[in-house]
Amino acid sequence: MSVIIKGMKMPKNCDNCDLIQFDDEGLEAHCPLSPYYRWYGTPPDYRPEGCPLVEVPTPHGDLVDRDDLIDEINRATFVKRYDYNVAYNIVADAETIIEAEVSE
Repeated sequence: MSVIIKGMKMPKNCDNCDLIQFDDEGLEAHCPLSPYYRWYGTPPDYRPEGCPLVEVPTPHGDLVDRDDLIDEINRATFVKRYDYNVAYNIVADAETIIEAEVSE
């Protein structure tokens, strides 16, 4: 499962990330998204290669299920085969904004 935080900008580095947490003394920092990222002192001024954050480009359209749309097209009645092909190709070729995930 994924979470989208509306309005959050993609941080350029760990030091500017709103998600980084510090211990009570402010001496040790860690990333709550990965147990491997812990730092004594200030977090680094780069994003590690394994950073789980992914930028969602804006503007973007609504997130829809392409498979459901194709099922609807297949159930619809078209007068001409050309119209079916146009509708099918529009949906099949639509840009993917967020990759599909399987539930755990």
